[in-house]
Amino acid sequence: TIDGQKMSKTLGNVISPEQLVEKYGVDGTRYVLLAAFPFGEDGDFSWGLFDRLYNADLANGLGNLVARVAKLCEQNAIEATLGSNVWCADLEKYMGEFKFNEAINVIWQLIAEADKKINEEKPWELKGEKLTEVLNGLVKRIQAIDYNLQPFLPETSEKILKQFTGKIKSQPPLFPRLR
Repeated sequence: TIDGQKMSKTLGNVISPEQLVEKYGVDGTRYVLLAAFPFGEDGDFSWGLFDRLYNADLANGLGNLVARVAKLCEQNAIEATLGSNVWCADLEKYMGEFKFNEAINVIWQLIAEADKKINEEKPWELKGEKLTEVLNGLVKRIQAIDYNLQPFLPETSEKILKQFTGKIKSQPPLFPRLR
């Protein structure tokens, strides 16, 4: 449905995949569809809901985390070693049950924990060995998030992997904020 009304060509309220991809990009579209509706079930489509999910989770959540940590690492010449390729246990469980929206929630909990770590540690106020330790820990967290994101956001995951391999540099936003 769309805004509570059944989608229909006759009513002219059908949303094409091309419209979604044009607005949110391929990975953004994958994300909002999987996050908004339980897999295999009907859902009520709303541009407002999709815009909120995109801005809150992708632009402000994942995108902001990656940008903040990359900028701090670039300013402090942090280089990334290979990250861990370990699935979160809960993610694996939900994937096996085709509960993709629940699996995504697990990843977004990891993002929230990384944001909390940044706010607690305040790396912009640190210097020396403590700063390096905190930034290396955040890089490892982003690499773990990235690994677990691969099935959902493969293009974005590839960008994050490149950005957090070797010398870390700031890049354009992964998901520009929608207005």
